[in-house]
Amino acid sequence: IMKFEKPVIDEVVKVAKKNGIAPAALMAVVEIESDGRALEDDGKTPRLLFERHVFYRELSKRAPNKLQEADRQGLVRQKWDRATQYKDQGSSKNRLILIDRARKVDEECANRSASWGVGQTMGFLAEELSFPNANAMLKFMVQGGIPAQVDCMVREIMRKKLDVKLANQDWAGFARVYNGPGYAANQYDTKLAAAYRKWLNALDPNDPETGETPIEVPTTRHSEPPKTPTQSKTIWSVVMQIFGAMGAGISALFDWRIVIAFLVVIVILALFIGRERLRKLYDEVVT
Repeated sequence: IMKFEKPVIDEVVKVAKKNGIAPAALMAVVEIESDGRALEDDGKTPRLLFERHVFYRELSKRAPNKLQEADRQGLVRQKWDRATQYKDQGSSKNRLILIDRARKVDEECANRSASWGVGQTMGFLAEELSFPNANAMLKFMVQGGIPAQVDCMVREIMRKKLDVKLANQDWAGFARVYNGPGYAANQYDTKLAAAYRKWLNALDPNDPETGETPIEVPTTRHSEPPKTPTQSKTIWSVVMQIFGAMGAGISALFDWRIVIAFLVVIVILALFIGRERLRKLYDEVVT
């Protein structure tokens, strides 16, 4: 909790209350997306993550004549690749260098191809969020600071009616829209639920629901390509997803022996009912 900047917490809580969103739920989104870090090390650029596959898509649509140069510099990829997608974005310095290189190829497309701020709002959503373009959205964030970053995040949540998902604690439903169809690969929904419980306790220590210990979460946003988990997962991955989705609730009610027994039952079921029926079971659990 202490690693979060107080201005971030104060602004998120204020805006959440103004929009009828549970502050703990909105803080959970911020934790999963940016770990509460609003700016890069230069003190002015909103926290960012550059997506090469999005840059390829944006250049292909808007400036195809610049695609060859971007490819020559290693700035684009046709498909998302976990192994190489972020290998040069492990530090703020490297992220700033990368976005600067991309902007020199095409500033608008570069800004559209990164996620920004505490909510990691994608630049290509600019028009949807009532900005004329991504450059204008980023200028708004830079000049407006943390309040502007939170505003962009909440604009997306409200326009997509995701405030209803947060109110119902429908973490899978929220994750599917906000993070993308590949959310389950990183257990985005279960991590969001854990972060919510932690923030519920941190923001209101008198609340009867206990919090959770800090969790390690990825800071990527819309990094997964638009595909369903069924397209790329083995039956054993599906088994682990079901267990992961239900594990938090089960472990809170029972001891570890029952949890292990539950996993064994799921594995045995997997051997008999097959992948497709198991996938339907998983969808029922998380939705």
